[in-house]
Amino acid sequence: MRRYLIALLAAAAATACDQAEDPVASGREPVGPSRTVALSQVAQDPTPDQLAVARAVPGFGGYFIDETGAPTVWLTDPSRRPEAEQALAGFLDSFGWTAADLKVRQADYDYLQLDAWYTQAWKRALQVSGAVSTDLDEGRNRLRFTGLDASALAGIVNVLTGLDIPRAAAVVELRGPVFRVATLRDRIRPAHGGLQINFFLVDASPASYVCTIGFNALRGEVKSFITNSHCSNVQGGVETPTQYYQANRRTGSVTGGFSHFPGVDPAAFIATEVDDPHYWISLDCPLGRTCRYSDASRAQYNAGEEFVMGRIARTLQPNATVDSVTIDGTNPTFRIVAEQPNPVMGQVLNKVGRTTGWTQGVVVSTCENISVTDSPITQLCQSLVTAYVAGGDSGSPVFGFNTDGTVNLAGILWGSSTDLVTNEVQFIFSPLAAVERELGELTTADPLPVTTGKPKKKAR
Repeated sequence: MRRYLIALLAAAAATACDQAEDPVASGREPVGPSRTVALSQVAQDPTPDQLAVARAVPGFGGYFIDETGAPTVWLTDPSRRPEAEQALAGFLDSFGWTAADLKVRQADYDYLQLDAWYTQAWKRALQVSGAVSTDLDEGRNRLRFTGLDASALAGIVNVLTGLDIPRAAAVVELRGPVFRVATLRDRIRPAHGGLQINFFLVDASPASYVCTIGFNALRGEVKSFITNSHCSNVQGGVETPTQYYQANRRTGSVTGGFSHFPGVDPAAFIATEVDDPHYWISLDCPLGRTCRYSDASRAQYNAGEEFVMGRIARTLQPNATVDSVTIDGTNPTFRIVAEQPNPVMGQVLNKVGRTTGWTQGVVVSTCENISVTDSPITQLCQSLVTAYVAGGDSGSPVFGFNTDGTVNLAGILWGSSTDLVTNEVQFIFSPLAAVERELGELTTADPLPVTTGKPKKKAR
């Protein structure tokens, strides 16, 4: 086993969830090699779905950005390069590459074959006691499964053997438990992405929890912000709507407030939870667990509350060891001009959270199914980035830079883990496509998104 991972997180939010049937279809569907898609259907997509490319290009084994920052594709037959170039034209152009920049690696497995095996195996693998996550790893051209200990790994291997999946096609690794990370701190109006929010499981309770506003959004004409589902009274469901305060319920020197909340500053109360889909049980979820595609909920701003679109708080510099949450006085926000529904492995992404501020790193996994430790919850098709995170950063907006300094919104952070071999901390996030799949279509960009930039290939 060449990688050993352990999660270092502190849960500080409710872990209860309601159970319901899956309201949407499975994220991955079984496919056979005969299923095809025209090249023209994927060529214009800036981040085409791996499975869609596989249906268009025979012998395709996955695409990603390699360790040198180069676009890379796996092919079982390298002579198919022209077809791969055509299928990935939108992806290459969106980052400012040409077809000549594309690297080809010799694949051992066709992605369609890997997907068929993965569809058979992932739910059974996550039913093994101690199993943590499953992934069709486009960066390795392999299936990947992780577990807490040797017993879990042996159980996963038994599942693969029972399904006649070649042992060489799968990587099975140790990984530690996964928890959520619920635990910029000043009061700021209008509120926007990256700022601290404060909530209470019971309004009169002294127990206080903090998370991060992900991003402001319009759902139709409703002024809202998106944060984590676990940053609420109940994870999944709005039967007990959560009230949110920014930055704290007792902001400033107020000594009186709402008659039944002594010491509460009424001006700190900004929004109420209105949309938080139930976690569901179905054939698309491992037996005995409940699932969703995003850890996301929507809160509606109070009437008359100041509102700004397309802004994320900006601190002085990324990955800072001092002044990590100090807002840049001359350039206080990042401007969202577009959305990136799904990330690309090897891409550089960022987050801004109330605890660790602005951190930045590389996408190391996409569409990974992750079981939360000591919880019945499995989050489907999540992504991981090698960047620092800590308690209270739950809800952080995840975004990528354009060459002109604007940003593209990519998702919302909810958890973290640490690779014990490299000692790299990795944050876990729900891609924006998953958030909108469950919360509906959202408007998130600055209403005047004039930009000439393309996504940056490297860190700032």
